Amino acid sequence: MTQTGTPQPDATPETPPAAPALTAPALRRRRQALTAALTAAALVLVGALALWREAATGAPPGVSGPVAPGWAAEAPRAERIEIISADTQFVLQRTPDGWVMPSRGDYPVRPERIAELDEALRGLSFARALTRDPDRFARLGLDDPMEDGAGVRLTVLDGSDRVLVSLIAGSRRGDAGQYVRTEGSPRAFAADGTLPELADPGRWLGLDFWDIDPGSVARADVRPARGPAYALGREAPTDRHHALTSPAGWRLITAGAGNGVATAGARLRFRDVRPDQALTGAFTARHSGVSFDGLAWRFDFLAEGDERWARIEVRALAPEAEARAAELNERTRGWAFLVSPDAYERLTRPLADLAEPSAD
Repeated sequence: MTQTGTPQPDATPETPPAAPALTAPALRRRRQALTAALTAAALVLVGALALWREAATGAPPGVSGPVAPGWAAEAPRAERIEIISADTQFVLQRTPDGWVMPSRGDYPVRPERIAELDEALRGLSFARALTRDPDRFARLGLDDPMEDGAGVRLTVLDGSDRVLVSLIAGSRRGDAGQYVRTEGSPRAFAADGTLPELADPGRWLGLDFWDIDPGSVARADVRPARGPAYALGREAPTDRHHALTSPAGWRLITAGAGNGVATAGARLRFRDVRPDQALTGAFTARHSGVSFDGLAWRFDFLAEGDERWARIEVRALAPEAEARAAELNERTRGWAFLVSPDAYERLTRPLADLAEPSAD
């Protein structure tokens, strides 16, 4: 009989063949694939981090809406406007009688300038987000004026010093846009709409109000800082030139040599203003003029260091000039106005610069 039982293996198990060794090209391909995968992962991580940073600062790459949200409702609460540039710093303050500039002795701010700013803030809206790189802000005029940058910082506050608007205004982007940076955002923005010129105090104060038709000037009397006083005049508006009417013994170098001096007091843009009682300098020169319709004006110049400030007096010599005289007196009475060196020279030019002693 045949004996049965568990069969026994007749040989040891076969060992699997060893994996073939990688060749040098295969190793290079594996390293390249691993490098590409790591690079892609790093890029994804950087992108995610950038998006997180944008969200954290409240400045997403795409923006829209007003630069000053809620301004229409907040505007009536505005009590103080602070403006800072690299060259100047001043405040506009609301009073019961209107806006004034405290640093200029509370000289009135032009209402139309406040209305212009109000309208601009209502219409200013984001067009797109730009760079976050501070080194590029200067190209857009958005570097901080507190650090001598070219931007202009505008801050509007209410009576409790709560900030209603705070931004840095940069360069214009064409005729219909402007670059801005808003409070709390390190990013630059392109905005649709433009802000008015902010950093010129004279514009807020309307210091270009002195505007008389040069063709209406009939006579001018000049007392220069040196040399004799003299007078220039025309008999009629149709006369081409102002003649030298005094002193005797002098004649103009050319027929029209006196025209520039005679009409220099007709149109002026003053550089600054202060209460006339604040002036302590000495009298230096005078320029007076009369128009054919009876408006008379006089500039008395005082020296404050190298600056020349004018006290102005206006009178009506005829009924038709009374309204204009009252208007100018409203703007000038009690105040002194800074004139530029060029304007001062034209208004007070010495007689020897335009005439010579006559041989008669």
